[in-house]
Amino acid sequence: MSGLFYQLGKRAAPAVLRARWLYRSLTGTESERIRAEYAMGCYLTYLHTRGGDLERDPQTVRWLNALSRRLSRALVNRERTFQIRCTRGPEANAFALPGGFLFVSLPLLELCRHDEDEIAFVLAHEMGHVVKGHAFNRILTSEVVRLLSRGGPIKGPLGPVVNRLIRQLVTQGYSRRQELEADRFAARLSRVAGFAPEASLRVFERLRTLSGPGDEPNPYFSSHPPFEVRTERIRHLLTEGS
Repeated sequence: MSGLFYQLGKRAAPAVLRARWLYRSLTGTESERIRAEYAMGCYLTYLHTRGGDLERDPQTVRWLNALSRRLSRALVNRERTFQIRCTRGPEANAFALPGGFLFVSLPLLELCRHDEDEIAFVLAHEMGHVVKGHAFNRILTSEVVRLLSRGGPIKGPLGPVVNRLIRQLVTQGYSRRQELEADRFAARLSRVAGFAPEASLRVFERLRTLSGPGDEPNPYFSSHPPFEVRTERIRHLLTEGS
């Protein structure tokens, strides 16, 4: 499967990022949009992971895939497929690329002590960014699309520029409104899938320790809503039983 995945990534560029695909993704049917997102995400994931900085432990991979499948089965629209990768980077974070490509870092798994309810909320949060179109729209308005749409060889001078922009995209946060929307989506999806949505409160408390002291927050969380706000919103959802 991994060989097929990388072949898809190689073949997807650069035609999949041409104006025709972008136009269809915005004005076509939902199925066309999902296919366009997947093709774009496939190529971007290929670019992002070709350095090989992925966790290969079979037990960890199987566990994450099982959580992802369980959450996916709880979605109303099952036309989307989600693929998850665990990275070995130094920071505890998670992010999503268009088309359902989810990434969670090994340090984040360790921070959450491999608690399935906590990690399920994290994955559901990233799924929310995909389902709500946050991930795709951010890519569409980024410099990445403009550069890739030129159709230049990715191994040439364009390569380092694109790679740098992709790294910026996957490490920067979304708007505060989008983060809160993804939190709400994740709490509801977690509950429907049979996980404990209150585990999100533990996740926020753990991440709070990484946000940095005083006026110097960790850059990854600088665009996120304050953890107090996120916690209050989740508590309200849990109380209302939404």
